[in-house]
Amino acid sequence: MTPAPQPKSLGSLVLRFFSSFGLATVVLALLLLHTFLGTLEQVDHGLFESQKKYFESFVVWDIDVGCCLRAMHIPSGNFVMPVLLPGGFTLMVLLAINLICGGIMRIVKRLNKARAEGVNHNILRFTGLVIAHGSMVFMLLAGLVSMYWKKDGAAMLSEGQTTEEFQSFHDTAIEIQQLSPAPAEGQAKVWVIDGSLFKDLKADAQSGKGRTFTQPDLPFEIMVMNYEVNCFPRKPESEETKRTVVDGYYLQPVAESPEQEKNIDGAYVKITHPDKRVETGILWRYANGPLTVTSGDKTWGISLGRKTYKLPFAIRLDDFQREVHPGTERARKFTSQITMLQDGQEHKKIITMNEPLRSQGYAVFQQSFDMSQRADGTMAERSQLEIVQNPSDHWPLISCVAVGIGLLIQMGSQLTRFLSRQSLPPATPNKAVS
Repeated sequence: MTPAPQPKSLGSLVLRFFSSFGLATVVLALLLLHTFLGTLEQVDHGLFESQKKYFESFVVWDIDVGCCLRAMHIPSGNFVMPVLLPGGFTLMVLLAINLICGGIMRIVKRLNKARAEGVNHNILRFTGLVIAHGSMVFMLLAGLVSMYWKKDGAAMLSEGQTTEEFQSFHDTAIEIQQLSPAPAEGQAKVWVIDGSLFKDLKADAQSGKGRTFTQPDLPFEIMVMNYEVNCFPRKPESEETKRTVVDGYYLQPVAESPEQEKNIDGAYVKITHPDKRVETGILWRYANGPLTVTSGDKTWGISLGRKTYKLPFAIRLDDFQREVHPGTERARKFTSQITMLQDGQEHKKIITMNEPLRSQGYAVFQQSFDMSQRADGTMAERSQLEIVQNPSDHWPLISCVAVGIGLLIQMGSQLTRFLSRQSLPPATPNKAVS
């Protein structure tokens, strides 16, 4: 009589689910779907927003079907379909768990079982699988590190200009700095309010939303209100307007650009002094100067702009050159000849398309250029350099090399086993005994 099978524990059932090929298949299929939809929605919503929606989210709540159809050149209206799908972040976490449970843990468990039974297994066979699976987990980890710790932005330089900082493409910040009396050299301080602390303060024209920020070294409180992603200051056309008017202007919101870096953001601020005196002002990224606030015998400047990062070295643009396609003004190649300044030393470098400068964890790419006409009629050229600091910059390369090594070990082990079986003499059939 065959004994009844023992019921499996909850832990073994959970491990079996997370290590199954079925889960891996579903996760990879959903990642493929996200890639397809994100690519289509990028046409109307831009790369930045599509990436946040499909690949940096825990859940996807809707699909812009109209946008997807228009991207495939199918005439369509505006139709957004509500859905409930796991986001790219959730899917990649599940894929990492599946690789660990289905690959590494199962292999180690099988190897330990074989040793307990006294079966001789080729350790190289399991080593290759462990390396391959572990390397894929390492690649997912590289994406996680890049998502949270990468800094990227740009610096626009004219010939002869030097900079040791760059501005973020997407991150916004409010900077507060004392203007007068001017701080002593080397003692200037800048107080920064990160954009993540006020970018949610979007409101309609009637109610308004605000958040107050204080700092022990500042003699006033600052409330940030009614942040707009893309806007322009305008004069009201009539005395009746629902928006806050400051010094004869108000912020008029406009449609957001799909290219996030082209949006010009703005916000209202309310300054409360120790004597309860209140001032209201407008911050706009392209303002001619900072909003000035006087408290006591000191004057402060408040400005809204892209978040600024410092470089461990300075870059001076010596010469910018571009080559154009014959008979056109379309650039075929553009190159920046720069000098890298650090610790009193100068190093001449050339940055061109697909040939960046790499130093101290930073990569400096040739992104684009700008040309404008001077007052004397000559053309002024400016070079825009994209600057990236990514702690996991080379991790995907290391991961791919490691995956290749693991697969070579695995395939080599399989080939060795196959050849050894082929070299064995064929088994002779047993003769029937009469």
